[in-house]
Parts: sequence; C-alpha cells; structure tokens
Amino acid sequence: MKKIYLARHGQTDANNTLTFQGHIDNHLNSKGLLQAQKMVDYFANHNLSKIYTSDLIRTVETAKPTAEVHASEIVKIPALKEINFGEWEGLTYDEIKAKWPKDIETFFKKPAAVKISGGESFSEVQNRAWEAFKEIVQEYDDESDIFIVSHGGTVRTILCAVMNLSLDEMWKISIDNAGISCILQLENRCWIKNINDTNFLK
Repeated sequence: MKKIYLARHGQTDANNTLTFQGHIDNHLNSKGLLQAQKMVDYFANHNLSKIYTSDLIRTVETAKPTAEVHASEIVKIPALKEINFGEWEGLTYDEIKAKWPKDIETFFKKPAAVKISGGESFSEVQNRAWEAFKEIVQEYDDESDIFIVSHGGTVRTILCAVMNLSLDEMWKISIDNAGISCILQLENRCWIKNINDTNFLK
C-alpha cells in the first residue's frame, strides 16, 4: 500500500496577516522554519528518497530539514504551486473585500465558480495539481512512502479529487500551515487516512 503524505508549507508572514500570496515567492518566517524542523521527527521512520514540492521557496524550505536527514532529493513541480490570485496577489483579505466585495464572498461560498481577474480558477488548479499528483504516485511501488509539500488551496483541490467532492466543498476542509494529510493507495483505489495532522507541532 502506498502512503502519500500531503503537507501544506510552514507559516509565512503573509499567512499571519491574511495576505493572499499565491505565486508571490515568500520565505517561511521563524515559526514556519520551526514547523519545518518538527517534520523531521514525523518522518523519522520513513524512507524518502525524494520529496516533491512546488517551485515556490516556502515549500522548498518546508521540505529541506527532512530532506537533509534522509538525504532526499527535492524535486520541484511547478504544477503543485498555489492558485494564481491575479489582481488579488499581495493584498490582504480586508483590502480585497473593500474593492471586490461580491467576488470575495463568492470565493468562499462558491469557490468552483470563481476565476480571479488575471489569475486562475480552482478548477484549473485542480486539473494541473491532480495530474501532477497522479504522475508522482505512479512512479512508486505499492509499499512506498511519498512526501509532497504544496499549498493550502492546492492541497484542498487534491483532497476534493480523492474524495470525489465538488470544489464548492473545499473550504470545509481545514488545512493549517504544516498540516499533513495522509492518502492511502492500493492498486487504483485511493482513500483518506487522515487530514491536517498537526499533533506533531505541539
């Protein structure tokens, strides 16, 4: 049975200020670096020859401590990056709400219907991320551990695909910074073992 560990990156300052960072290449803050370090113990008994991340630095920095301990290659997959927020990138929730009140309401109530000006829809994110996920998993045999570090929105779209949920359900899935979800796969069947495990951070 394959075990796929799907993590959100550690905290950034933008996460702290409710800033929509999207494709902005922010580093982890001090708390995020500590969260990344705590992942080392989480994966102490796993065999990880490779760790997969997006091509944004916050996911790479999250993977780095575990990669160093396991001598793992970090493989950057652009398709795993966060949604492109277009005109919203770099703005806080309050700034977006003041300028696009109806759009931000739809973003959280009916996310499947949203395409941000200059950016992406969640359907587009899911299409690229799910294809990347399947390609990664197909490389491994049935007794493998696979570790992927991505982003909050992207992780939710992958979990929706696994559970066959509409993207309108995605915000019902809590995904915290450094939260780890585990997906099990046997042959062509996938199911969820757990979602958003943060117990190791305590």
